[in-house]
This record gives sequence, structure tokens and C-alpha cells, in this order.
Amino acid sequence: MKQLQRILMILFLLNIIGCQEKVTVDDLKKFVATETYPYDVFLDTVSNKRALVVVAHDDDDCIMSGTIAKLTAKGWYIKQLSLQNHVLEKSGKNPSGIICSGNELILADGFYRISLDTMKKPYLPVPYEAIKKQFLTEKVSNILISKINNFKPSVIFTLDNLKGGYGHPEHIFISQLVLDLFTEHKTDCQRVYQSVYTNHMEKEIIDKWLAERMKKWANPNTINMANEMYKIDGMPEPTTQIEILEVADVKMKYLMAYEENVRKNLRKFIPYYEEFDAKTYFGVFDKEFFRVIEKPSKQP
Repeated sequence: MKQLQRILMILFLLNIIGCQEKVTVDDLKKFVATETYPYDVFLDTVSNKRALVVVAHDDDDCIMSGTIAKLTAKGWYIKQLSLQNHVLEKSGKNPSGIICSGNELILADGFYRISLDTMKKPYLPVPYEAIKKQFLTEKVSNILISKINNFKPSVIFTLDNLKGGYGHPEHIFISQLVLDLFTEHKTDCQRVYQSVYTNHMEKEIIDKWLAERMKKWANPNTINMANEMYKIDGMPEPTTQIEILEVADVKMKYLMAYEENVRKNLRKFIPYYEEFDAKTYFGVFDKEFFRVIEKPSKQP
């Protein structure tokens, strides 16, 4: 009798799943940018084809990974630097090797934030001034200066320094540090590309899609917390866009290479990516957006 009940329950669940509407391309289109920005021309003119991706966590580059893959295909030498990384169980490697020359930890000991080992929710926003006190800025800064200047990139890719995507203080810390070292002429590169969403994308993906899931999972709404705490209305606006359809397969391979514990986070920022083939999905999401910052002139 119990066996029959189990079979009936399984059939019932399969019927429910089968009756659910499949996500369509039209469903995806509500998340796509309605804005347009000038196409990037600078990267095609650079003679020193070397770039660094500097992020807090290796998967933070997910929304710029198409651009990284595209540049790598064009002969750029690109390496990722991060405070934390993930190693695949089967290969023992980091997935970043799919889109660039791989990942390197910024700190060998992994210790960059006070009480990180006991902190229950490190993703909760904290005031900018508290970030300076919580993080080992001088330690990370000294190592980062050395790694950047030894690599000699013409461009550094990172996240935005105001909101860090959705308020994660580790995103803000590393992005602000990269920007500070750049504007203070402590690192020798030409431009910083901050990966951002457009206003429409942020509204649909971050403010609605992600916020609904945070509420569903009974997690704090870091998005509103960050906006109120930092007195902002979202990420900085992009200044340029880059086409990525030509590397759709590589970007999808990269996103899918992560194990489930990471892919469940990627779903929060890249809606339904696992439910489509690469050409279809990135035929819709065919552009990536950046806020580009040029180095100010040195003061006499």
C-alpha cells in the first residue's frame, strides 16, 4: 500500500511539473536592457593586450564573462584575481580557465576581513566607513599593487564601487580599492571597466527578480538596505556596451561549469540561463555593459 502511495505521489508531482508553463524567449525579454549606449571602441585600439579581472569572489565576473571570453579569443592575455575562489571537485581547477588564463588568489592566507571566520552574513551591507574598519585595506592594497604592476595590464575589470551589484560589502571593498589605487596612480593601467546593469535591467533583475527570491527565502533585502544606507538609487549608469553573441557558447560553458552551490547564486542575477541553449539565451542577452573610468591627470 505504501509503495502504491509513493508511485501515485510521484505521478502527481510529475503531472504538476508537466503542466507548468515553460519559460519562453518572450519571458526573457522583460529583463533585457531597453537603453543603448555607445559601443566600446577603446579595447580594439589597445596595443598592450593584457587585462586583469579583480573581484572579491571568482564568480563575481559572471555578467562580464562574455567580454572576457571575447577579448581572450582576440588574443588578449587575461588573468583573474580574487579574494575567494571555487575549485571544481572533478578537475581541481577554477572555471575561470574557460574564459581566460585562470584564477589567482590575491592573498595566500585568504584573510582579508576581520571576523570573517565567525561572520554569519558577510553579504549584509555596512556603511562605507565601517568597510574601512572591517577590511584589512593596507594588507590587500600592498599585495594588489604588486600583482597589478607586475602584470602590467592596460585595463582592469571589476564591479562597481558604489553598490557592488546589490550591496555586498566585499564587492564594494575590492572595487573601491581598485579604483583608489588607479586614481591615485599607484597602479599603471589605462582604464577601469566596472561591470554594471542598465537601469532597466537593474530594476527587473535586481530590484524585482532578486528581491522576490530574497523575500521567498526569508533573507534580508540587501538591495533596499544598500540604497538607503549609501543614499543611492542603484548601480552607476553604464557608459559603454559590448556585443557578446559571438562567444555565447563559451560564456554558457563557463556559467554551467560551476557546481550547484555556485550556480544557485548565478540564477539570482542571470534569470533562467540554464533553461536555454547558448545561442538562444545570449541572442537575447547579447550585450554587456560597463562604466568606464579613465585615469585623471597627475597633479603638478
